[in-house]
Amino acid sequence: MKTEIVEIPAAVLSSVETLDELQDWLTGQNPAIIEELRVARQEDLAGEFKPFKPRHQRCPSKSK
Repeated sequence: MKTEIVEIPAAVLSSVETLDELQDWLTGQNPAIIEELRVARQEDLAGEFKPFKPRHQRCPSKSK
């Protein structure tokens, strides 16, 4: 199992009231996810809705 350290500012940690709020903050710290969400929103606004597929289902590895 890969071990990583995530730093959360004390001000953020003391201000969240639910785990959902903490998850929202953590999600907002990942530029790749934010870009995916922006693209999905633009596609939605343009009427080009595509059902969500997790990344591992969109790009199957060649080793399978």
